[in-house]
Amino acid sequence: MPVRYADPRATLTPLVAVFLIGLPSASVSAQGTNLAGYFGFGELEVLKVGRRAGPVTVADLDGDGRNDLVIVNNHASRIELHRQRPDATPDDAMPPTRVNEFPELWRFERTNVSVTHGVTAITAADYDADGRMDLIYASATPSEVVFLRQGEMGRFDVDRRHRVRDLAPIRDGLAFADVLGDDRPELLAVVGGDVKVWPLESARLGPPTTLATVAPILAIMVDDLDGDGRGDIVGISPDDPAPVRVWFGDHENGHAVIGGQHRFEMPPLIEATTVRLPNRAAARLAVIERPSRRIVLYDVDEQAIEPAGDREASMRIYSFTDEATRDRDHAVVDVDGDGRLDLVATDTEASALVVYRQRSDHGFRAGVSNPSLTQLTHVAAANLDTDPSAEILVLSAEEGVVGRCEVGDGGRVRFPLPLQLSPRHTPTAMNLVELEGGPRVAVVAKDGRAYALALVDMTGGVEMIELGRLSRSPETTVALDADQDGRTDLLLFTRDKPMTMLRATESGFRLTESKDMGQYGLVQAAKAENIAVLDVDGDDRPELLIADRNFVRAVRYDASPPAGVSPGWQVVTQINARRRDSDLVSLAIVDGQIVAADQANERLVIMARADGAWEESEALSVPGFGFTTIHACDSNGAGRRNILAVGEAGFAVLQTAGRRATLAEVGAWRSSDERQLPHELGAGDVNGDGFTDLVALDAGEQMCEIFTFTQRGHLLHAVSFKVFESRVFSGAESREFEPSQVIIADVTGDGGQDLLMLAHDRVLVYPAQP
Repeated sequence: MPVRYADPRATLTPLVAVFLIGLPSASVSAQGTNLAGYFGFGELEVLKVGRRAGPVTVADLDGDGRNDLVIVNNHASRIELHRQRPDATPDDAMPPTRVNEFPELWRFERTNVSVTHGVTAITAADYDADGRMDLIYASATPSEVVFLRQGEMGRFDVDRRHRVRDLAPIRDGLAFADVLGDDRPELLAVVGGDVKVWPLESARLGPPTTLATVAPILAIMVDDLDGDGRGDIVGISPDDPAPVRVWFGDHENGHAVIGGQHRFEMPPLIEATTVRLPNRAAARLAVIERPSRRIVLYDVDEQAIEPAGDREASMRIYSFTDEATRDRDHAVVDVDGDGRLDLVATDTEASALVVYRQRSDHGFRAGVSNPSLTQLTHVAAANLDTDPSAEILVLSAEEGVVGRCEVGDGGRVRFPLPLQLSPRHTPTAMNLVELEGGPRVAVVAKDGRAYALALVDMTGGVEMIELGRLSRSPETTVALDADQDGRTDLLLFTRDKPMTMLRATESGFRLTESKDMGQYGLVQAAKAENIAVLDVDGDDRPELLIADRNFVRAVRYDASPPAGVSPGWQVVTQINARRRDSDLVSLAIVDGQIVAADQANERLVIMARADGAWEESEALSVPGFGFTTIHACDSNGAGRRNILAVGEAGFAVLQTAGRRATLAEVGAWRSSDERQLPHELGAGDVNGDGFTDLVALDAGEQMCEIFTFTQRGHLLHAVSFKVFESRVFSGAESREFEPSQVIIADVTGDGGQDLLMLAHDRVLVYPAQP
């Protein structure tokens, strides 16, 4: 596409030529505010780079107090370092070496750093704290993070390379910032669509923290959005219904930590950046909406969660350490006896048990990995003795061991001690059950194709119950007085197989298969994931709850019903969700209410008893988080308990009352020209008046829009000008997003912030008007 750049020394584009020397002109647009006269630039300066130019960053490379340009030139396989020359003048310009070429820009002295692969992202950082600015860059082929250390003579050499699988090949996918508050910045990168945070020891990467998102992140930035003095991580997933993800910096015992992920719904986005206003602690978030093409500004705010009715839940999301694992098991228990429920999860890849401890403000700490058995498949936990901490039971079918873990000081989980089982049997499934004689570890074990259930007490005693020959092992065992005769029965659940029951009798347990249960069809949907136990009719005898389709059914087993009623399973009550398209897949009992996970509609349905009847009372919308199971969590301080939802890549605390973080819209602008398509944002003080300005680049008409802010932070459109001419037929969509990058920084050494644009094969420098 032929283009013609605006050159203030030529007559091809007089409207820009007039604007660039700061003179008033009818060709310069201001939206009814008469602000154009406050904005102007010196003569346009052009720095030629070459094809495949960018990205660009600005830093003081040599510590002389002047900003220098770092420009990636992938066509020439190099990083260009354009250092400001002290006391340089236009008379120092060198003539061009070829016809129709721009000369080397007199203001800079260029040196090159050769690279062996294409650079996708770059940042300047003194990562080794030696007082000299270094460079860190990312490449896609190979997928690497490369550290370039600056030596004493200003030479940059490769210090270390790190292979990072699935490193995202995006300009905004790399950041260097202190997000842990330890005065040592961390390296952040987008990897496989998630955000990884590495602690640094010079150029060495420590074990990363993964911030999983499910929806792929395409840009990251770090700024203080809530004004608490801590860096917040912002991730952008532009096409997701909740495209903005924020991990607010938090603290615990005087130490900074990364908080849970907050999701903010808004239309799909083209661009996002943070904006700093003077005398304001919190940064703003500026975005460009794709459907409306609006430029919108947001402040982080708080609002009360609606106490009742159908509403959106406040959600904080935390990542599992092994976010890619799909066969993870977990348990919810107070691990360390501090009165708060924690989450314990298996990490099969690491042969570890990971404990996510809950903090006093109902957030969760990062997971602490504890060595354990290989290929853990089951975990169960409860406080089984008199000390305040929990005991954790684990099973490794691969190693044929069921182990009991004690919790030591600081919440560390000790390596499991094996429980005594029959040497002929290999354990395949495990759970904790409460019987009349106390807690038991219910272990399903096999000898060939013959299965048995071992009930192991806390002193090592074992009761074996034969289950016969089975084609598949049961997954779990649940204790319930199903027939309400005062003796606890055991229900065994097997994937894709009918439920079986061990009915407790005076002489022991008796195996009852589905074919021997009357009305088994009433409970055929029951499986390990969709059941709960609750006394629904107030007779102090709990029923089995089953979530299925759009209803929750409460049942009991009656072997001797009244005359005329068939023995077997009986429905005590059935509670239908209001939406007939519901798909209820999991249950939890929270504050005496039934909470059902509606997977089809991404919501939680809360059912309560009123006037003797159960019905749906409210629903919480939980968009964008694919949960599989739910649990009751701790109180939220407003008289109600939170809900813990567990998904494949992470888990979320759903706050049902109290206050929630929101993004409040505080300013917006949209061009009246339908041909304009804003796509890039930058913030800084381009006219030196002490107020922040916002610059937007347009891909439709190649316009530059400049906005400013009032003392109260209101957004005002100030002025616009055309950057270059492009031949696009009237009404056609732009086929390129040029200029592609905007930076506001002092690169001329006069103290004013200049406007820089990367356009095609060159950097355009609009010097601040003295």
